Amino acid sequence: MTDTRFPTTPAKVFVPILTLVLLVAMLTLQDPQIVAFLCFSSLITAMLHFNVFESTSDSNPLNRIDFTIQIVFLISSIARAFIMGSGKY
Repeated sequence: MTDTRFPTTPAKVFVPILTLVLLVAMLTLQDPQIVAFLCFSSLITAMLHFNVFESTSDSNPLNRIDFTIQIVFLISSIARAFIMGSGKY
């Protein structure tokens, strides 16, 4: 198997930063509607990851870092949205 390494672009730097900002916002805000919106935005940023990074076999460290952040953001936002949504009924 050959190692592929695509060049770093500004979009590849922006996507992890955007995801980290949204992850921190999701963890700190207490409004259930905003958390639900951020849960939906986690799906959008996951799609954005696969549009910006060319291949999952890319050995660029930003690819692996962003993919890990995307998985954490996706799972934690879905869990937090369910927990916040089920607490008041």
